[in-house]
Amino acid sequence: MAERTIWGISVETSPLGRVSWPNEIKRIAVERVLEMGERIAMVAMELDAHENLVRKWCIAARRSRGETVAQQPRFAPVMIASDQPLASTVMICKLTIENATLEFPSNIAEDDLARLVRGLRGA
Repeated sequence: MAERTIWGISVETSPLGRVSWPNEIKRIAVERVLEMGERIAMVAMELDAHENLVRKWCIAARRSRGETVAQQPRFAPVMIASDQPLASTVMICKLTIENATLEFPSNIAEDDLARLVRGLRGA
């Protein structure tokens, strides 16, 4: 087994490359992430370990303290503030009767459209 020292603590690695992480290393890594606010990636880089492994240690530490991992809402509400009203999209419709074409907005009132059609037929 190969042996190296990290943060003053001896860490053993098997011939197959599997690392046996001492609890003291895990405790220090978790403390640096959760209490000191260091980024998981930076701590993992110092250990020459995968980020997901350090993240697992942090999750396990939170659970052992009775904390849930996601205590806050998973989604944040998004409010759109605007001084101007939102522009509405209005489609333009075309109505062709014989050789006359009438263009009008799609949100036209039914009575107004009826009057336009009557006027178009009479033209």
